[in-house]
Amino acid sequence: MLRTTALVTLCLAALPAWAADFNLTYASPYTEMHPYGAADAEWIARIEEQTGGRVDITPYWGGSLVTSREGVDELAAGVADVGYIAPIYARSGYDMNRLVPGMFYGYTDPEKVLQVYMDLVETYPVFAEELQGVHVVGYNVGTPMHLLLRDKPVETLDDLQGLRIRSAVDFIGPLAAFGAEGVTMPMTETYPSLEKGVVDGVIAPYEALKSLSFAEVVKYYSELPHSRGAYPSRGVNSSVWDSLPEDIQQVFDDNAEWLSLRTLELAQVAEMAGRTYGEEEGVVFNTVAPEVVAEYSETFAPAIQEVADGLDAMGKPGSEVLGAIRAAYAE
Repeated sequence: MLRTTALVTLCLAALPAWAADFNLTYASPYTEMHPYGAADAEWIARIEEQTGGRVDITPYWGGSLVTSREGVDELAAGVADVGYIAPIYARSGYDMNRLVPGMFYGYTDPEKVLQVYMDLVETYPVFAEELQGVHVVGYNVGTPMHLLLRDKPVETLDDLQGLRIRSAVDFIGPLAAFGAEGVTMPMTETYPSLEKGVVDGVIAPYEALKSLSFAEVVKYYSELPHSRGAYPSRGVNSSVWDSLPEDIQQVFDDNAEWLSLRTLELAQVAEMAGRTYGEEEGVVFNTVAPEVVAEYSETFAPAIQEVADGLDAMGKPGSEVLGAIRAAYAE
């Protein structure tokens, strides 16, 4: 009898002090050390605390369950209960979510981008309707990228003439308008290409000076902004979402803005660390005159209007949303 009692006591001692009502998995392509992962870790603790321990979330970092490109489909299929998503990286589909971020050209304040975007999401149901199988609980917004250059700074648009710049597809047209060649290549190939002079520069954020060691192969950082819009970045599988009681759903929804802003805050910390590292490595930083920035930004307009027209042709409010974004920019 004593042996049985001792065994029961031992088993009870091995149990947790409480058991959550909802045990959820969280999947991210990023590590916990990355700014996005660090924000997620804080957010998970916040959700668990604010639900009084009724929700327990187990994270899976580093792409062990999901990829960045297919995150929406993977989450909708139930690979995880909660996860990082990035419809902007999808090859197709999610048209409003994927293409609207490019409409924020010229913006330099990421908090304003985030606020304008979240207002649009609230106003236009199409953003949520495109992400079938996923309920969005957080957003990302990028800080502007600039020109990292090997041999000389860019101060006027004439200085772009003849340069070969590693670029995202969205930036190739504006670069070409001023005589530069935009070159697409994986970021992993950009360091040796800069080192060998295959390209003269790259469009990247401050943090790349440190995280990708670009400070070792560039001499100049010219602050000609290439804006990055906002996009949905965290979601809950819709079946899992429907299984949660309303008060727990409310905790997730109430923390969507907190998670979005915290992600931005930690990303900006990484940005400043990159700039500091660049300065230590002797990189020369220069601002570009506002009138030059404005002229460059306007070269994005024709291609973006074509994007909006294409969305209109699908029966989606592309031009209407573009008009709202440009009106907010002008305020």
